[in-house]
Amino acid sequence: MKRLMIVLSMALALGGQTVALAQARPDFSGTWRLNVGKSGPNVAGNTPNIPFPSQIAVKQTPTDISVESTSVRQQPVSAVYKLDGSKVTVQTPEGISETGEAKLDGGNLLINSRRSFSSPAGDIVVEFKEVWSLTGNVLTIQKTRTQSGESTTEKSQAVYDKL
Repeated sequence: MKRLMIVLSMALALGGQTVALAQARPDFSGTWRLNVGKSGPNVAGNTPNIPFPSQIAVKQTPTDISVESTSVRQQPVSAVYKLDGSKVTVQTPEGISETGEAKLDGGNLLINSRRSFSSPAGDIVVEFKEVWSLTGNVLTIQKTRTQSGESTTEKSQAVYDKL
């Protein structure tokens, strides 16, 4: 009986460690470069349906995550998201207004943003929903874009390698 209690105690202790490891917060910190070969179709090129940056620099603390996205021949876009889901202003090029919010959901980072700008066709509003996940030194971002006026929703996936 005593042996059984010791074995059960050890099993519970080891099981508790496994649960603690599984619930560890992911750390997205680092510099990430787009891997076009591993990404979904139409992620890069002259007119991708859903834009993905060519490089992302991320700094993460327990309460917020700073994201700076850069692409060739485009101005950087940056934001410091609060991980409690509160709305923040995204720093975008002139003429574009964007807000967003982020939160951790298990091992994923969820970012929702709303971008608006004027065009010759009128005012445009685009909403993005992003799901970030990590597997080792690989960051995968699934992004859904919904655009007003056209009432279209598109989904694509980009893969980034850590530098």
